[in-house]
Amino acid sequence: MSPPTLFQLAVKSLAQGIHEGKIPFDFNLDTKSSNAVFRELLKWDPKHFEKLKTHRNQLSKLTELDLRKCEIDKEGVLNLKNFKLHSLEFGILYRLKTKFPHAMNPNRIDIVCLLETVLNINSQKMIVHLGFHDMEECMNGWEENYKEFNEQCHFSKLCNSFPNLRILDISYANGLSTLKGIKNIKSLQKLVMRDVRLDDRDGYKELSELKNLRVLDVSSGRRRNPIVGFRSLLESKVRIENLEFLDCSMTYVQEHELREFVEHHKALKTVVAISTACDNLSIPTIDLLNFVSPTSFGKCLKYAITNERDNLAVKCMKGISATLNTNYEQLNESEISEFLKILCYVLREAKDEETKHEAISCFASSDFFGTERFFSSCSLEIPGIVELVFKTWDNLKRPNRKFVAHRCVVSLFQRIVNFLRFGRILQNGLLSFIMDKTSSMYITETFTPYGDLYKDILMRANRFMSVDQYAAMCNNTTVIEGLFKLSHNLIQWNLSSHQQIMKLIVSYMNQASEDTLKFLVSNGQIVENCIEQIMMISQFPTKDSQNHLLHLLLVFSSVMSDEQLKKCYGGETVFSLLLIQHVEKPMSTNFQIN
Repeated sequence: MSPPTLFQLAVKSLAQGIHEGKIPFDFNLDTKSSNAVFRELLKWDPKHFEKLKTHRNQLSKLTELDLRKCEIDKEGVLNLKNFKLHSLEFGILYRLKTKFPHAMNPNRIDIVCLLETVLNINSQKMIVHLGFHDMEECMNGWEENYKEFNEQCHFSKLCNSFPNLRILDISYANGLSTLKGIKNIKSLQKLVMRDVRLDDRDGYKELSELKNLRVLDVSSGRRRNPIVGFRSLLESKVRIENLEFLDCSMTYVQEHELREFVEHHKALKTVVAISTACDNLSIPTIDLLNFVSPTSFGKCLKYAITNERDNLAVKCMKGISATLNTNYEQLNESEISEFLKILCYVLREAKDEETKHEAISCFASSDFFGTERFFSSCSLEIPGIVELVFKTWDNLKRPNRKFVAHRCVVSLFQRIVNFLRFGRILQNGLLSFIMDKTSSMYITETFTPYGDLYKDILMRANRFMSVDQYAAMCNNTTVIEGLFKLSHNLIQWNLSSHQQIMKLIVSYMNQASEDTLKFLVSNGQIVENCIEQIMMISQFPTKDSQNHLLHLLLVFSSVMSDEQLKKCYGGETVFSLLLIQHVEKPMSTNFQIN
């Protein structure tokens, strides 16, 4: 993927500044800047749509609007008349049903009436891109209740009203019986009609008269029960003379049907057939995007992500995961390398969090990433992969998605440390990174299951650390705080694991600096947890755990305030245990772990 231009970087920075209120929006923008900045603003928050009213002068040269994520009321949609639009994609319009009711069905929107009302004369003449993407509810029944097809037909009227369109998106329009009238849009270059099934088998015929049509999208966006439309397209014997690009993804198209279509369209260069019965098909004369090879997987994902086809991206990810789970032995090194590049591309570039989650899950669960081959052939890439996976998880915004992906990240960390044996070395810093992030995940998560999993990661990573890494870990307050929280939770249900963690904590504390001890004591919660744990285990014959906890209190005593000392050693239980330990085994701040 090409790096962003200076203009693109400037647009993103300006939009972010306006969104955060750091840059006052009191200056006018030219056409190119207006279109780009407003597009970025809507990505930050669809409610920035209101700026079309509040900052009309600053955006007066706006010509392109993508409102697919916006919920629009009558006042907002009528405000569009103030702009000379060349491109318009509508979003959520259910609040306009009562304002622009369909004559035959008041629960539907009269699309033509809406457009003629909200677009000024200049826009109606100049508009070249019109989209009703994802408006299934509002567009259902375009032809409903019409006994005869005539000039009053809704779709035909739309085509006659906007003859200069070059891009038209009527995806998810239910009840559309025919495309009759579309031949009047002689300049049409791209037609998107996902999940549109025409009731009239001959309804596709006028597509043959569109000499400028280059792109046709008849794919499905549904994961279940996709529309069966490709066969009808074939049966209508449509011949689109200059068609170069076809998307029939997630449909029921069969190999022989696709071959037949390609044979009848000599100008065709690219076909996207993601998640179809043609997944393993190869046609030498065209660029076929399917799951036939790692390279093709990569093309599919880039197409899906670039065009915001989230369902397709998820399908691609599931296909990659399945391949790396069961068929990885059949892949050569270059193919493995290609899959790694694809997965990292998804983590960096995908906007959809489900797609990102699928990539994280692939690293955590696909069998290939637990093999000797992965660790030996990809040793240089592993640190970057681990850091990218964690960063991607950390940036997930939806709490439920982040919660589900939480286990995947921890499982990946476990895979890395489980592979370690004496004589096997990972790059410097990777173990420290895993310990630090494992601890921070445990500290920040309000619900932290998998306690033994965390314990195993931290214990094994510590075991295989170098001397320098171990010394640094003794003063890593994030790791130590995570260990304290883990010990406090483990004592309630797994005393054996609790004892192992306490032993590790004490070993760190014996070499911790005074500044580290002061920081930990300033937390307050750590000392209180130590006292609480002492109270809990005082009734059990767990002498080692008692030793560890009491030793920690003695270590902390050197940096405690008078009030903390009084609170710490004022309890009868602590005092009694100190006496017992003194009788059984005199203690000192030079306490050693057996």
